[in-house]
Amino acid sequence: MSEEKRLHPITTVINALKTIKEAFIPIVILVFINRGEAESILDYLPYLIMGAMIILFVFLGIIKWWRFKYWIEEGELRIEQGLFVKKKRYIPFERIQSLNYTEGVLHRPLKLVKIKVETAGSSSSLESEAELTAITKQEADELNRIIAAAKKRLKEENVEITDGEEVVEQEPEAHILYQMSPRDLIVMATTSGGAGVVIGGILIFLSQFGEIIPYEAVFEELIDFVEAGFLLAGIVAVFVFFIAWLIAVGLTFLRYAHFTVKLVENDLIITRGLLEKKQTTVPLKRIQGITFDQNVMREPFGYTSVTIESAGGSVLEKDSNAIRLLPMIREKETYEILNRILPDYHFKTEFTGVPKRALKRYIFWKLLFALVLIVPVSYFFFPLGLISLIFIPIAIVLGLWQYKTAGWSASRDQLTLKFRGISKQIVFLKKKRIQSLEWTQTYFQKRGDVATIHATIKSYTSGSHSSISHIAKEDANLMMDWYSPEAEVKKVHTLSGAELQ
Repeated sequence: MSEEKRLHPITTVINALKTIKEAFIPIVILVFINRGEAESILDYLPYLIMGAMIILFVFLGIIKWWRFKYWIEEGELRIEQGLFVKKKRYIPFERIQSLNYTEGVLHRPLKLVKIKVETAGSSSSLESEAELTAITKQEADELNRIIAAAKKRLKEENVEITDGEEVVEQEPEAHILYQMSPRDLIVMATTSGGAGVVIGGILIFLSQFGEIIPYEAVFEELIDFVEAGFLLAGIVAVFVFFIAWLIAVGLTFLRYAHFTVKLVENDLIITRGLLEKKQTTVPLKRIQGITFDQNVMREPFGYTSVTIESAGGSVLEKDSNAIRLLPMIREKETYEILNRILPDYHFKTEFTGVPKRALKRYIFWKLLFALVLIVPVSYFFFPLGLISLIFIPIAIVLGLWQYKTAGWSASRDQLTLKFRGISKQIVFLKKKRIQSLEWTQTYFQKRGDVATIHATIKSYTSGSHSSISHIAKEDANLMMDWYSPEAEVKKVHTLSGAELQ
């Protein structure tokens, strides 16, 4: 049994800040309740309440830190906590799938880390199985070593002994599979559309101050400015996009700086982050599926991003299920990396497309959606609203694009689906990982003898879904036959017959 330990005292500050963050909206409401001049002591009441709340949050953070203890005993990680009601949680080592590290801005100066304990049952809960908010790196590494050694002994069912002494286990070798360079991060930010997102976010933020900012006057000044000189207006527009691009690059560096993927025995270890450093451990056996994602800016240059779906992880933390394995990489370079990690997957395959009769369906539904937007916009904002007619050719091109992209492929043990919303996606699914496979058919699809296929794998509470619309009905039936248990029986009988001959 190890001695009982407490978290680092900085936990009190982290707990208080977390509670304040969760109560941010009520605090803002209290601040804006009284925006005029104070005429009596009651006018200061919102500020007094806000101050009392912050003091209470800090006090509760101290109590939570004092009541939290953890230790190792009898092959278990044991935790005792509780603000008013004492709770004890015992987590056997064999149930622990991974320990994920995070180093926030409050952790790094003190050489601390936050550990999230993920188990096989974490996906059905709202939070991680357990969380150690702030412990030293030495304690974290020691905990990880003890758990890994215990799991290895359990797997081998005995401890290897030589000359009456226990063999000292060597640290597993780490193989670096992928690292992002600063150049990769710049290209990633440039091709992600981040500049547009930044500008959109700024406009949405400014729209909340309509009573303060005279938008009509600003708009009139902008019109006069454009009329005064298109060249100058163009220079200003380029400058604005350049600043937005710099912000997008900065945000990308904050999140993905030092992005590294390592293979350590049967685990993938992914580290990233500049101010807040995160380390995620993904056991290979938990990977349920792989997705290639190419947006319209990266596709012409052959760049893609690779995401893996992992079983387990908490519901509230989506990143613990859908994990960006390769944020941006040339597609041809992914195969060597993925073949080292998952050699049983087939990444180069021939696809069966959707039938020609599906083309009008792809285009029709995009046109219908565009018209639903165009008609009211053109009517209420005439004549400027007629600019929305540009969505008609865009809808036609998008429908044609989706038609040409859609396809599927099924081998002995793998289903591969290719489809497009705006970005092109290729999903690789092992048959044994597919939770359900079904096809649906609307009234209009029935008339065209086409259907939609849906595949679901384990990820999050409800699973991760992929689907292709308007495939030939006979192809849908082929996929259902491929997935059915009877197909396995037929294969076994065929193989047995061949062996007998």
